Amino acid sequence: MHTRSHTRAPFALALTALVSIAALTGCESKISQENFDKITVGMDLSQVERILGKGDELANGGVSIGAGGLTGGAGHNSQKTYVWHEPNKDISVVIADGKVVSKNKSGL
Repeated sequence: MHTRSHTRAPFALALTALVSIAALTGCESKISQENFDKITVGMDLSQVERILGKGDELANGGVSIGAGGLTGGAGHNSQKTYVWHEPNKDISVVIADGKVVSKNKSGL
């Protein structure tokens, strides 16, 4: 029986190493300068999500002001803002008519 435990040790060590490598590569941040640079004006949301994953849609509040004065809530606004956030860093993207019109970053 003593021999059997020695043959398991290399297997257990190799398994531990594989799990550690998988954990490190699986936790790589998508919120990076490199990924921010990949996002361009004109992309659609699905293209952005392929780079960053699914973001959170922010509520666009406020009031629209037209030539005749106040025209109603922000429901008339076709812009949507999406944000990807991690501690101390984030990327936000504004989508209008289905396409990226602007992007911002913080902490990158």
